[in-house]
Amino acid sequence: MIEYFKYINDSDHLSVEERLNLALFSFVKESTKDLKLQEKAELVDKIYSSFIFTPKDKQRADLLKHQKKSFDFEQDMGLIYSAFRQQYDIDLSDPEIFQKLSWKKFNYLLDGLTDETFFRKVTSYRQVKVTDDMSDETKQFLNQMKLLYALDSTSKDGKMSKEELAAVLAPLDMNHKMLKRKELRDSGRI
Repeated sequence: MIEYFKYINDSDHLSVEERLNLALFSFVKESTKDLKLQEKAELVDKIYSSFIFTPKDKQRADLLKHQKKSFDFEQDMGLIYSAFRQQYDIDLSDPEIFQKLSWKKFNYLLDGLTDETFFRKVTSYRQVKVTDDMSDETKQFLNQMKLLYALDSTSKDGKMSKEELAAVLAPLDMNHKMLKRKELRDSGRI
């Protein structure tokens, strides 16, 4: 089921019909070629709302909607694979395991990953708030980690976030910060 996210979001390489067919195939291994495109879309939607984004998940999302997103299935798939391998010795790239692992069990295991896994370290970098009471070295490190492991921005304008700018400027002295700001402003990045 993890493949669903890979296929359904790949608008750069796949047509809508191809994305729908591959997403549906990630759920249903039987032939769906006799279904019309609209029927396939309805089936994918029904499976998604029944097994992936259930009413309970929707309730949880509504409660936590003001919290910043800490991971993305597609972008972090490599981290998730390695965390499952490290903690549970489960190879998610093994088709047999991949097909037998239910979405519910996958989520239970994902929720149970410890802070010892690199996946959890990365998600904690994304969530931690940099505060004034931290040392300059800690602030610089956290800002760099936030920049390095930031989730892909949905913004297409090419502008840097405040966190990205802070991480770029942190190691520079005042003169170089001013020069860097001017360079970024001139290039339309801030």
